[in-house]
Amino acid sequence: MWWTGCWRRACTYWGAPKVGKSWMALQLCLAVCSGTAFLGRKTTQAEVLYLALEDGSQRLHSRALRLADTAPEGLHLCHRTAPIGQGLERQIEAQLAEHPHIRLVVLDMLQKVRCVNGSGLSYSSDYEDAGALKALADRNGICLLVIHHLRKMADDDPFNRLSGTNGLAGAADGTLILMRNKRQDGTAILYATGRDIEDVEEELEFSDCRWSRAVPQEQLQLALVVNALKKLLAAGEFRGTVTELAAQLEKQGSYWSPAILSKYLQSHDEALDRCGILLETKRTNSKRLLCLRYEAHVGDICDTSDGSDGCDRHSYTGGVPSLPSPASRPSLAS
Repeated sequence: MWWTGCWRRACTYWGAPKVGKSWMALQLCLAVCSGTAFLGRKTTQAEVLYLALEDGSQRLHSRALRLADTAPEGLHLCHRTAPIGQGLERQIEAQLAEHPHIRLVVLDMLQKVRCVNGSGLSYSSDYEDAGALKALADRNGICLLVIHHLRKMADDDPFNRLSGTNGLAGAADGTLILMRNKRQDGTAILYATGRDIEDVEEELEFSDCRWSRAVPQEQLQLALVVNALKKLLAAGEFRGTVTELAAQLEKQGSYWSPAILSKYLQSHDEALDRCGILLETKRTNSKRLLCLRYEAHVGDICDTSDGSDGCDRHSYTGGVPSLPSPASRPSLAS
């Protein structure tokens, strides 16, 4: 895991205003507190200190209820701190001493704790502030995630859009960039780079205030085929041509052309087997017959009752991920 598995790290997380950075930060905090996956990656369960310096307690409470039914134990919130070099480090270390199981600290937003701004910004001041935060993380063995803005100037390299000088990113162990082409878009690209991590470029989706990994169109189509076949085969095995199979699926409301259906059956046979859909084929002079049946949690080669039907047998090891489930939306009264 390139952001919560290595605790002795300081990283910066950048994005344009209102792009969804704070929603992602809160989602990460809740995932680490509960030890659940975040964007499809494992987290190490730990307590979290979230410095939400742009949000009051009421707004943060409302946001948390959009993402979780109940507040997890070990989430510590703070809405006001001193600037860097003028008490911030002491305040954080006091919280770490009081709650020694904190391993992730999220600072949202960097500009709220800086003394230098405007014309006073320079590589030296940027590196000094970022270096002080990195030293704090190294000294206490924590992961410190610092959130900041991008500048509006366009650039082909997303890491050239960091607000301020390269001193901020230069002092950090890793940098994350969250970018949307348009603010109203439901998708964004997350870029990551750092000293000890591989470069990452991943498409994400933002729906109901929650970020998730986008499902590629090919993978989505395959999942729909798998679900349709499971529904059909729940009543028993299927024997016939791909045209007859497409007609059967159409009766239950799934529309696939025989050509497309044949393509998925041939090119994704490993995924079908992992999902318990066992496929055999029998070729004659005039047509190609299919034998399909569904057995949950099957990992062996298909074995039909008719051992002399001339079927080509297949053994598979692949799989198809489940489709993401809709995010829950608990009410403020819950």
